Amino acid sequence: MNTVVKTFAGFLSERWREPSKCEACSAEFVCGATLAGCWCTEIKLSDETRAELRARYSTCLCRKCLENAAALENSER
Repeated sequence: MNTVVKTFAGFLSERWREPSKCEACSAEFVCGATLAGCWCTEIKLSDETRAELRARYSTCLCRKCLENAAALENSER
């Protein structure tokens, strides 16, 4: 499958995506963003926490690391 078609197919289904590496923990994961949305938006984080994560990391984080950030945020309240 050529790169352009594979990239487009990735917006329709995760199975066509290449694995990414989480910048926080180095685990491999497949980004969940599709035309229907992104799994990372399901994880409730404050704007402040999202800004801190964006400042610290330049690429996406795996679901587990985002869930850990949410748990830490909730425990600090």
